[in-house]
Amino acid sequence: MTPLNNHFYVAIMAGGIGSRFWPYSRTDYPKQFPDMLNTGKTLLQWTYERFVQFIPPRIFM
Repeated sequence: MTPLNNHFYVAIMAGGIGSRFWPYSRTDYPKQFPDMLNTGKTLLQWTYERFVQFIPPRIFM
């Protein structure tokens, strides 16, 4: 799919203390990094793959 506009950006917010998914998710291993759905991908990877279909990847840290 072709991007609609080259000036769109997506900010993927991730963080927190992991209290709702404890003990699977902890402060030092938050929920966006484990494979919570047993699919071989993290929640962060699923989110990235959904948006990269519409917005060209630009990764800033």
